[in-house]
Amino acid sequence: MVQLITGNQLGWEVVGEASDGEEAMQAVELYKPDLIITDINMPVMDGLQFMEWLSRYHPDIKVIILTGYRDFEYARRALRYGAVEFLLKPFSLDEAYRVFRKAYEELRLKQLKSRFARQEEQTGLFRAALFGLPCERTLRESWERQWQEADFCILQVHGYELPGKQYTPGDIDLLHYAVTNILQELLQRYPVEGLYFPLRKDAFAFLLKPRSMAETYRTDVQEALRRFIELKTSWLELGVVQQFADLAKQFGIHSGEGNGRVADVATVDGFALLKEELLALLVTSDLPAAERRLEDYVNEAAVAGLQACKTRIYTLITVFSSILLTDFKHIKAAMASEELNPSRILKFRTVQELVSWARDKCKEFTGIFADWLNRGQDNAVLQAKQYIDSHYQEDCSLQTVAAHVHVTPNYLSNLFKKETGTGLTNYVAQLRIEEAKLLLQRSRLRMTEIAGEVGFDNSSYFTVVFKQMTGESPREFRKRALDRQE
Repeated sequence: MVQLITGNQLGWEVVGEASDGEEAMQAVELYKPDLIITDINMPVMDGLQFMEWLSRYHPDIKVIILTGYRDFEYARRALRYGAVEFLLKPFSLDEAYRVFRKAYEELRLKQLKSRFARQEEQTGLFRAALFGLPCERTLRESWERQWQEADFCILQVHGYELPGKQYTPGDIDLLHYAVTNILQELLQRYPVEGLYFPLRKDAFAFLLKPRSMAETYRTDVQEALRRFIELKTSWLELGVVQQFADLAKQFGIHSGEGNGRVADVATVDGFALLKEELLALLVTSDLPAAERRLEDYVNEAAVAGLQACKTRIYTLITVFSSILLTDFKHIKAAMASEELNPSRILKFRTVQELVSWARDKCKEFTGIFADWLNRGQDNAVLQAKQYIDSHYQEDCSLQTVAAHVHVTPNYLSNLFKKETGTGLTNYVAQLRIEEAKLLLQRSRLRMTEIAGEVGFDNSSYFTVVFKQMTGESPREFRKRALDRQE
């Protein structure tokens, strides 16, 4: 299991091991893990007793149960204590991969929500400092340590009233949201640590850590707002932060106080959460689930008023753009960059027309991925097998092979098993074991040398896989082969 996790890009790192539940309790306090894999049947303290302790003192840690017990009572108790998934022995390497990947995606979404909560807290403290609001001393001191020496500046929008544009107050709200969305999207793309919140519709307060990319970020913000929304903007420099109380002084008589709204931050958080939910489905090639999620989202927007519907649909379309521009930029799609522009959405005058357009955009988006996956299906398995046959002595993890044939790992795993009858990981292992048999019969190489020759980093793992596939250890196989030759 350790070799499987460390030898494949599953997102996990092994930080410790324990031989029983009691020893695991000490390891938990030492390593603070996010995920624990435990057997049920162990000495001293079994897996269920250990899980009961975990549920009481560390309820946030997820658990995968590794067991041969199929009794429902065990399963029911384990689920009550917080088990994420079960691996019932004997299990295939591909099944283990599926379980670990699922657990990783769940952790990723959980961490994202936690990051949003921390960011909202930091932004709230930024707001409190700027307006001279009272703040608990420990929070204030912690905030000062993190943001000391950051640049304090304000992005000013030189009006939303543009020549030739007849914007309603609701349209101005959407443009303001579009500005907020672009600020957040670019902040995620650059290695820049920063905070911001709207002072009012035409001004945004910023804290940016003084790194080289911060200046690039500010330049690109102005260019993006000019390109997509035709807005002229400028940056007002207000100095470097030293203490929490400095911000209110630096802000001085600049009349920005008033109506920066927490709802603006929450809406941007909704953008990122929707993006991560879709990504989790797309990277596992679960297009039907992605289509259902999009249909639910559009249906929720359809029952809102026109202005709220516009905001939600704009969020949806910018999520599409962000995914295609950053996470799947190897897919060439016309809709990738144009959708940061809200002008198309501003033209709609009824919810029905907007929702109909949004559903077409959803079909276009999922169609891009369906076409991409279908294009790779015809020769993806053949290319994968050719790559494995030539590189089995090297890294042949599912992620590596999938990257070579330009499809997602989960898609390749499902397609490979469908067309060959075996999982890709098992195919690699079988090829390596067949080559190892030849070396065991024809050479006097040591077990560690043979393991390395056929692509195993660890001779112990080689022995385990060999015995799993042949029913005997490499030494037993060699001895039997030599006896036959004599």
